[in-house]
Amino acid sequence: MNEARNPVKAVQTALDIVDSLQEHRRMGVTELATDLDVSKGTIHSHLSTLRQNGYVVREDGTYLLGPQFLDMSHHVRNRFEIYDLVTDEVDTLAERSGELALFTVEEQGKGVCLYKASGDMAVQTELYVGYRNDLHHTAVGKAILAYMPRERRDELIGGLEFTKHTEHTISTREQLRAELEDVRDDGIAFNREETIAGLVGAGAPVRARDGGVYGAVSVIGPTSRMTGDRLDEISEMIHHAVNVIEINSTSIAR
Repeated sequence: MNEARNPVKAVQTALDIVDSLQEHRRMGVTELATDLDVSKGTIHSHLSTLRQNGYVVREDGTYLLGPQFLDMSHHVRNRFEIYDLVTDEVDTLAERSGELALFTVEEQGKGVCLYKASGDMAVQTELYVGYRNDLHHTAVGKAILAYMPRERRDELIGGLEFTKHTEHTISTREQLRAELEDVRDDGIAFNREETIAGLVGAGAPVRARDGGVYGAVSVIGPTSRMTGDRLDEISEMIHHAVNVIEINSTSIAR
């Protein structure tokens, strides 16, 4: 994440409050003050301003995120001009595969889930729209890294911390670079239990005419189903979805 040269303390405190409420769902003034190591008076003043503008609401003496964020999320999604194309194909992919299908973009070195759809056999995970993840251990992350401009890829790989989530998670830059070469050769990336034990993901990039990458589409399912011929079949479904998106996005100026 980019570091601000001259961060404004009051703004940072407000954002920290929002982050805490997002993580804990609802909190009181004392809880927030303890969590953020800030005085209760400061917390109360910030909450009053956020509440006045619709960013938090107060219920039974505690605070929750407010509906203003719904309006903001609508405008954030509209930044991505292929969003409507993506939703149709991800919905179809989830229906055809029966699994969990996602579209993810890269923002500030993280993979951000922009849309998801669930098939009738989809596993239940913590993934939600807006969920952020490191790029090195997900199928979508590897697909995005493999096809982004080399200078940007080297910059992101150089800054990765390589947190290990399971025993299968890639742990070195050399391993990652070697796997990204395979992704470029095959056009498909895999997450073989690198994020959550028992779950496998397959993903492919959605590429723009200028050589950049809009994001990546993936399917996630349990190891019992995501193997052998079934995994090959799902990979083909992903390629088909990506192909449709790319063909229909040719008229979009990036």
